[in-house]
Amino acid sequence: MRATPYQSASLQRVFGLAHAHLTVAMLILLLLSSVAKGAGEILIVKSSEAEPYQQAEAVVRDELTRRHYSVHASSLKDIAQSGAAAVRQSTAVLAVGTPAAKFLHAQLPANVPLIYCMVSNPQESGLLQGRESWGVTTDVALAEQVKVIADALPQARVVGLLYRGDDAEGKRLAQQMQRSVPAGWRVEAVAVNEFPSVAAAIAALTQKRLDIIWTTADPRLYDTAAVRSLLLSALRSKIPVWGFSPAFVRAGGLVGVGVEPKAQGKQAAELLANLLEQPSSITERVQPAREYQIAVNLIVARQLGVQVPDEFVRKAAFVFRGEN
Repeated sequence: MRATPYQSASLQRVFGLAHAHLTVAMLILLLLSSVAKGAGEILIVKSSEAEPYQQAEAVVRDELTRRHYSVHASSLKDIAQSGAAAVRQSTAVLAVGTPAAKFLHAQLPANVPLIYCMVSNPQESGLLQGRESWGVTTDVALAEQVKVIADALPQARVVGLLYRGDDAEGKRLAQQMQRSVPAGWRVEAVAVNEFPSVAAAIAALTQKRLDIIWTTADPRLYDTAAVRSLLLSALRSKIPVWGFSPAFVRAGGLVGVGVEPKAQGKQAAELLANLLEQPSSITERVQPAREYQIAVNLIVARQLGVQVPDEFVRKAAFVFRGEN
């Protein structure tokens, strides 16, 4: 049966409206896909091609790709040569390592979010001043460090440390350690600035009755010479030393912790995604490392006459026995 002229006109109007709605819907989808694509352009900048940075970058790339972001990577050297214009089109930039984080903090436009990982002491690096940035540090929370000390040395009750009493950050760190130790523990803090040299401050510290000397990755306190002086003085005084890295423990510390680059990358990727997708969920600009690895030096334990519990040794990722 043929349609009447009236029916044909009605059908044309229906098809016309349907076509118009379809066109509008397609335009909206196209617009949304364009916005989504633009919102997913992430640039990773590595400080160098060092293996730890490459490991962290690989995990960041995998995690963000899995979340459907478009990810590109570059080196600090290339970015520095091409200028900050190379990163202006990115929705966010993730720096791997302190050199990249410091450079981008100074050069990146304020409207491009900066996230970082594999960074120690962001306060010292200037990352907490000026433009906003968010990051994951290689620093392990003090409460976690104290817990590791208690597990390694069950009888420990007195922690010694060096700090700078002539600046706010040094005072803050000493006060934070005071708050982090359990009830019944005591902190003996020696201000380096009150002595003619770091070596003199170390000598004063090792004369105290201590169960362990805690150290932190502060280059103003612990350069190569200071670390060597501390380890020798502590060994003569039969005082264990907490190392702020597995390399420090291997050099002569009794116990310490270090971070795993892959874990840093994963935590930083999650932070970046949350910052872009759920900004209200971000309550702190700096996150300590959630995961860490324990290191213990059994050679030093024998020299000090210290018995480290077997259970603790089994948990350690780095165990220096003499043959490794």
